[in-house]
Amino acid sequence: MNRADKKKKNRSLATGMVRMILTYMLIPYIVLSAVLIHIYTIRNQRHIESTVTTSLENTGKTIAENIYSAIEMSRQASYDGVIKSSYETYLKNYNENLMYREVSAYLSKTYKFSKTISNTILMYDLPMTMEYYTYSNVAGATYANIDEFKRNAAEAVRLGAKDLGTKTRLTCIGGHLYVVRNIVLSNYEPFVTLVMEVNMDRMFESLNSIIWKQNSILLLDEKTIYMVPKDQEDTAIEKLSSILTEKASQMPIPMEGNITTLYDKKEALACMLMKVNGQEFYLAQSLDRNELIRDGMAFISAYIAVFIALIPLLIATFYYFYTNINKPVGSLIKGSEKIRKGEYGYKVEPFDKNEEMGQLVDTFNHMSGSLEDSFKRIYVEEIAERDATLKALQAQINPHFLNNTLEIINWKARMSGNEDVSEMITALSVMMNATLNRNNEMYISLEEELSYVDAYLHIIQERFGSKFTFTQTIDHTLLDRSVPRLIIQPIIENAVEHGGNKEGRRSGELIICEEDGALLIRVKNNGEMTQKDREKIDFLLNQEHPDSRNLQYPDHESIDRQSIGIRNVHLRLRMIYGNESGLTIESDGNGMTVSTIRIKRIKTG
Repeated sequence: MNRADKKKKNRSLATGMVRMILTYMLIPYIVLSAVLIHIYTIRNQRHIESTVTTSLENTGKTIAENIYSAIEMSRQASYDGVIKSSYETYLKNYNENLMYREVSAYLSKTYKFSKTISNTILMYDLPMTMEYYTYSNVAGATYANIDEFKRNAAEAVRLGAKDLGTKTRLTCIGGHLYVVRNIVLSNYEPFVTLVMEVNMDRMFESLNSIIWKQNSILLLDEKTIYMVPKDQEDTAIEKLSSILTEKASQMPIPMEGNITTLYDKKEALACMLMKVNGQEFYLAQSLDRNELIRDGMAFISAYIAVFIALIPLLIATFYYFYTNINKPVGSLIKGSEKIRKGEYGYKVEPFDKNEEMGQLVDTFNHMSGSLEDSFKRIYVEEIAERDATLKALQAQINPHFLNNTLEIINWKARMSGNEDVSEMITALSVMMNATLNRNNEMYISLEEELSYVDAYLHIIQERFGSKFTFTQTIDHTLLDRSVPRLIIQPIIENAVEHGGNKEGRRSGELIICEEDGALLIRVKNNGEMTQKDREKIDFLLNQEHPDSRNLQYPDHESIDRQSIGIRNVHLRLRMIYGNESGLTIESDGNGMTVSTIRIKRIKTG
């Protein structure tokens, strides 16, 4: 399991504290609040429904009383007998002027000051030369109301009255509501129709008192007779009428004088159906959602206020745990990381806010000091052992090329006396000085290391002649960098000895550059690696034991000196610079083998 997985599995102390606060304090409060708010919401909805239906019932009762009052006023004309008596007198002498005076005086006395009835009209079966009417100044009526009735409603009322008999009916024509009643003789034959136009603002003024009202519409026999406000848009009227027609089918028809209500919280709508004078009145009332929400928010606002007041307590609790537990534990974790990275003896700041954590910090500091002393002793011993190991590895640098060099020098000397011999002896001297390392130097400049390479290449050039070509591409700004002694020559030697094509021609290239803060030394040669070569290289570069003298390949094949040389270079780089440095040998896929030395931490000269 890697470190990221452990972090996921083992959450931080701060996360644990937050989880605890959420689990044992905040979440229970939220759950309890949700339950109480749910209960309150249900009760509030019931309260709203009860309030709305009660308001509707009271409004309906008031409207019914006003309608019954208007009907009773229409009956008064029959009970008083003045209109009937004057008409019977008229049938005897046909004195219409006398009848007009008596009837007009009666109408004016009875209906002129009514607030509920705007105007009253008599429509006789016999043709009359005079009009019998009165209009109420108190109700704000004028003769224009009479004229409008004659033009728009008189004929419809006359036709409807033929089948009315002695009953009273409310009729809505052209946005006006009329109370229509026949007055009959002693033989119950109608002789005149009494028409009273209702002052609807007065009769239905109780609609304005419905709680949470927004829009109202009142229907009589599926015709709109009144709406609040009066200037409602046609779309609003159509919508309310459509909804009311749909809801009406769900409401049972009540008995005379009774009221049925229906409340739809989803539509924010209340409906009422009442039966008055044998006729059905439907009322639809759309409610103001904002007002409904505002009335229900008081309880929820109180809970929100309590929750806000709870936040400082939660913060104080978290702060206490953070300063007394999380912070000192975090300091100990930081100290542990410092020690893991090699800063032995790192001290954590003393903690005195509580005894337990303070004692833990003191114990950590004491342990860190003891660890520093122990590692100082171990480090001195390890340095001595590593130096001895490096010297042993350096002593194993392949001297095999010296034999070849001496053989070439001997051959040259036998053939002729030439200055080439002198040059080869000089190159050999450089190589021998590099191998002997009389000054016991572990690190030299890259420039000096390249001088050994040049000496070796000169000898190899003399050995192979025109069959050997080698180029160098070097970033000269890196020449002052320090590198371990004799790390490039063994790699080039390995490339020369194991490279070459079928004709025996050998070519190679040395490239030195810097990439991502690392020194890269690449040696290319024209030798193609076989699968067996690949396996041998993996074996050589993956065996961690520094002793190469007793190293043996698994199939008991002997390991040549060049192979031991590249292995020693790889191990030296790993020991000096760490596992990110070392030697790799790969094929580039184009018939070339590339040996790459990577030095992660570059030392300056």
